[in-house]
Order: sequence, then C-alpha cells, then structure tokens
Amino acid sequence: MKKKTDYENKLEYNNEYNRRNYQSFSVRFNLDSEKDVIKYLQSQESIKTYLETLIRTDMKKKKKKKASSKSAKTVKKAKTAVRKRK
Repeated sequence: MKKKTDYENKLEYNNEYNRRNYQSFSVRFNLDSEKDVIKYLQSQESIKTYLETLIRTDMKKKKKKKASSKSAKTVKKAKTAVRKRK
C-alpha cells in the first residue's frame, strides 16, 4: 500500500474537519430570469456575510413578532377573564 504524502494527509484532515464542523448549502439561479439577483449577489463584498446578515435580521424580526403575538394573547385572555368575572 502506498504511503500518503504530507499533502494528502493534510487534505484528508481538512476534509474531515470540514465535514464535522460545517454545513454547506447550494443555490442555483437562472441566468435569464434571475439576472438581477445574480448581479446583486456578485456585487456584495461577501455573499456569505450578506446572506447571514439577512437571515439573522429575519430571525430577530420573527422572534419579536412571536413575542408580541404571545403578549397580545395574554392581554386578550386577561380581558376575557375580567369580563367573565363581571
């Protein structure tokens, strides 16, 4: 059996590390109908940072919306309870 080179060992280690610590996503855009999106993404300094920022902003917005929805339900329940006592 052939002994692995230093390069092959390093490559194997890096691939193993990446499999354990990262998740990849692949997205395709149509060259005709989504030209504007492609051009816009390509104009970003970092597509990964741009997408991550969009996702985190959306997550925060939905978390706030969910929290305000819960507090609205609590207020509604309280009003209903007060009405029932009358």
